[in-house]
Amino acid sequence: MLANIARLDHFNGIVRPDFGLGFCMRGLFDELKHRNVFRVGIAYVIAGWLIAQVADLAGDAFGAPAWVMQMLIILLLVGLPVALFLAWAYELTPDGVKKAKDLPADMPKDPRSGRMLNRVTMIALIVAVGWLGWDKLHQTDSAPVTATTSVDKSVAVLPFDDFSPGGDQAWFADGLTEEILNSLARTTDLHVASRTSSFGYRGTTENLSTIAATLGVAHILEGSVRRAGDQLRVTAQLIRAHDDKHLWSETFDSSVENSIAIQEKIAIEIARALQTAMDPEELARMVAAGTRSVEAWEVYLRALQARQEAFNRVDGSAFFAVADMFDAAVAIDPTFVDAYLQLVDLWYSQLDISNTSHAAGGPSYEERRKRFNDALAAAIQYARNETERTRAEMRKAQFEVRINEQIRLNERLSVLAPDDAEVWTALLELYQATDQAEKAIAAGHRAIAAPRQPGESPGSLIYNLRRVDLDSTLRFIDTLLAEDVSDPNFFYQAQRALLDAGQTERAATMIDSYVLRSVDEDGKTMMLVRQACAEGRIDDADKLIESVDTDRASRWLYLKTLARDDEAREFLRQFDTPEYLFILAAFLDYRAFDPRDYPLLWKALQAQGIKRAPPRPQTFTCKR
Repeated sequence: MLANIARLDHFNGIVRPDFGLGFCMRGLFDELKHRNVFRVGIAYVIAGWLIAQVADLAGDAFGAPAWVMQMLIILLLVGLPVALFLAWAYELTPDGVKKAKDLPADMPKDPRSGRMLNRVTMIALIVAVGWLGWDKLHQTDSAPVTATTSVDKSVAVLPFDDFSPGGDQAWFADGLTEEILNSLARTTDLHVASRTSSFGYRGTTENLSTIAATLGVAHILEGSVRRAGDQLRVTAQLIRAHDDKHLWSETFDSSVENSIAIQEKIAIEIARALQTAMDPEELARMVAAGTRSVEAWEVYLRALQARQEAFNRVDGSAFFAVADMFDAAVAIDPTFVDAYLQLVDLWYSQLDISNTSHAAGGPSYEERRKRFNDALAAAIQYARNETERTRAEMRKAQFEVRINEQIRLNERLSVLAPDDAEVWTALLELYQATDQAEKAIAAGHRAIAAPRQPGESPGSLIYNLRRVDLDSTLRFIDTLLAEDVSDPNFFYQAQRALLDAGQTERAATMIDSYVLRSVDEDGKTMMLVRQACAEGRIDDADKLIESVDTDRASRWLYLKTLARDDEAREFLRQFDTPEYLFILAAFLDYRAFDPRDYPLLWKALQAQGIKRAPPRPQTFTCKR
């Protein structure tokens, strides 16, 4: 009359599911007990918890990825309803496992299944209790170590008290406290207890040493806020927890509008007291440069300063000490991208025997080449984004004289960093060197419009833009002069543009401005030779070059300016070799340079399909 499994039957007009004869004779709860569903569920939950704990411990020991534990938990959760269904659908009998629906309703229960489940449950429960006890004991043993292990550069910021007359400014005090905490958290070598942890001690009567030990910090910052109308008084004090010594305290009286300045002042003073680097702008520069190590950043800044001093003194040998300083920075932080890029540029200049920064002594060519390659590979490897990687790859293409690849990489960089003036200036240089005048003009205008970074020289932009858009170059020079520019290279390049424009007298004033800002005698002499040629004083120009004794790239410039073309051509032949071809390729920037005179370079240009217009003499070349 009744089906044995999930059949729908009409009985007295009511539709109900039929789960079998046994279910009809017993209620649902009794049937679940009869079929050991509850026992199976309890045993499964305890056993599953134990499996998860063991798996978590094993995963930590073997360094398993997080998804392994996640998949195990999912499988255990999915397995629970499966286990309950099997307990309902099957029964252990003296004849083995049988489907429950096939057994007579009055068949006696085999006690073995219940006893086995009881034993499994008890064993699992004993193991679970033992595990919990061991874990608790382990945490208790290790807790004092955590609580007492504090570094000097660590602090917790407790909620500032509200001492306002109305006692209704707790929200303002909390906001100020959070801002101070956030400012301190930006300091990478300072450990700051979390807001959740420190705010848990609002209004506490516990002593500071106990709070510091619990939070694992060495210092506590506490304070108060008193606000009456628009007037604000903030009192803050930094306390060393182990001896309750006040390291710093100060009271700030100001208007509410200056609360942000007060917050920053407090953060900076705390950082100074704890001997950390705190300037938010400096921290932003540090992170942007590719490091979170304050120690590495400080070494890097000293290296940049030493590099600039070496440039100003035109002292090539000093660059080896600068390289050691950059090496020290990457030794502290092996992923410091900008330090590697500085090493790339430094060793590039030491491979370029025509560069004014090149030192004749020191490491061999092979060693310089190795250090250049190592720094370049590290810059590419540790690049945190496509922009950094592209910059490094671009330098590699430049060294290997892959001009089309340089252009492609620079174009990609202009998309990745559209507000970087140096990127557009480099693109301008490549376009004008390959006779793409319209693109060069567009790139030059983008470079002028881009914001200039501190210390960024506009000289290269002036040098390249004057060849394709002299009017825009002259307007740019006027703009910079109105801003009181101090970069000596600006005046060096501005003289060229003014001579191109026929503004000879004004060009002469650039020489004095250059001399005031640079000790480079070579640059000064070059400017004097140009001026003499432009003014028709050929004898003076010839005498000036007699005092020059250099094998640098500037010698070619002297000779070309003096219209001694045959000598200039022969001087560059030494660079038409596989080792120094990158040096010769740099002369493509000059419109007076003719690559057809150099077989190896000309072959490389033809292989890349590079077009080059016939050379054009400089406007200020001596007229003989």
